[in-house]
Amino acid sequence: MTLQRMFWVRVLLGLLLFAGAACATLVWYGTQRTLPAGLTVDNWEVGGIPITEFGRQLEDKKMLLLQQPVRMVSKHPDVQLQPADWLLEQLGLELPLQDVINRLQPLKTGSVFQRAVYRWHIRNEEWPLTASFDAAKLHATLMRGFPALYNKQPEDAQRIIGPNDMISYVPETSVMRINEPELMNQLQRILPSMRIIGWTVGADGQQFANHSETEGNTPSEAAVQRVKAGDTALTAVSPASRSPFLIALPFVKEEPKLNVSMLQAQGIERKISEFTTSYPQNGEGRIHNIRSTAQSIQDVLLQPGETFDYATYITQTEAKFGFKEAPVILNGKLVPGIGGGICQVSSTLYNAVLRAGLQIVERRNHSLPVSYVPLGQDATFASGHINFKFRNNTAKYLLIRTYTDDQRITVKLFGQAPADITYAIESTTIEKLQPSIKYVLNPTLPKGRKQTISTGKTGYVVDTYRIKMQNGVEVSRERISRDTYSAQPTIIATNEGGAIEPNNRQPEAPLIEDGVKGPTFR
Repeated sequence: MTLQRMFWVRVLLGLLLFAGAACATLVWYGTQRTLPAGLTVDNWEVGGIPITEFGRQLEDKKMLLLQQPVRMVSKHPDVQLQPADWLLEQLGLELPLQDVINRLQPLKTGSVFQRAVYRWHIRNEEWPLTASFDAAKLHATLMRGFPALYNKQPEDAQRIIGPNDMISYVPETSVMRINEPELMNQLQRILPSMRIIGWTVGADGQQFANHSETEGNTPSEAAVQRVKAGDTALTAVSPASRSPFLIALPFVKEEPKLNVSMLQAQGIERKISEFTTSYPQNGEGRIHNIRSTAQSIQDVLLQPGETFDYATYITQTEAKFGFKEAPVILNGKLVPGIGGGICQVSSTLYNAVLRAGLQIVERRNHSLPVSYVPLGQDATFASGHINFKFRNNTAKYLLIRTYTDDQRITVKLFGQAPADITYAIESTTIEKLQPSIKYVLNPTLPKGRKQTISTGKTGYVVDTYRIKMQNGVEVSRERISRDTYSAQPTIIATNEGGAIEPNNRQPEAPLIEDGVKGPTFR
């Protein structure tokens, strides 16, 4: 063998030996059962810790952190609270570990080459752990711990209208609350890293205590203990034996939704009109219906431009109080029914609205005259057919107040209007409608005999005007309505068939005024 050939043989053998050594090193490196040097998890140097042991230590450190006590105290001069201790777990601490566990999987699966490459890749990496707090759980714990603080609620300012219709205000009341978002930030800041929680077990099975100061708090003051030889279990410390972290509770003032400034900005300065009607009869059902409906519109607040819809409050009254039996008007006749009296409320309100100079959107008179207001000054209601609406056409808010007893109802409107402007209402009958005569057949009467069943009533056509006055002097007059109250026929029974025209008319669809249901014959 020539010298040149021997040289190349030696080179080849050297390369084979190098490749073998490299492969052996790669196999050795890829099959290591410890974490690579330089790897840190949340500032915890974990290089050299067995992979299987690392997962257990991580869980143990998490449990130690969750069991760390926190003492909360109040240093606010206006909030006196007894100090309270909780564990971080009770305060909603969440520390997910799954992401770190998943990142360890390539060290345990795949080919030796793949594991070696991944192991080399993650050396000297820093893996974060993102701790967070469950806001709902923190809130629930604080409510249990400080019930007096959380049970006290802010109180809105109140507008008081005295017996003389003067307006005054009761100031709002605020309360102190724990500033929970800021508290969570503080809790985040005091959380120690994994490096200083509990114990770290090295590759040789020795335990080393971790100590550190975090914002003046010592996370663990337990005595350092050495485990038995070969025992790599982490010794947990009882939470009762650990010094709590100290936090001065942050507070924030919770204001009510309505303060005096807001109420004053609504512009309700004085009473601008009122009207009173007396009950025509003192039936228990009618009084109940009137007082219940008046209660429904009590303290209704209309913003500028808003329309009042009476039907809405009739629905609310029926749902909340229910209506009782009282006479209603059915197709122009007074009959027993349910809800009788609700039109006295609308008519009283209508008169107050007229005298405040407000805009009438929808209104109709009764088919029959009523006794509690003059002709032309009533406002009837029939569910689904007739409604009463008006608009707050002032520049400020409008407040409705009602006052009732067993004899009368009063409606007062409060708002803002020029003090020198007033309104008067004038109704004039321009035509009287004479009642007709209506004959009905009564076979039991003797031939040629007649019997008056009911005497007719005169009908009316009425014009109503609203007169605007400034300092008591008329400045304008507008016609508000022209109303017709139908005449009621005189009904006569007779047994003279030839004197009666056959009635081929279809019955009228029932129209119930001043009530919601009828009739209720027993």
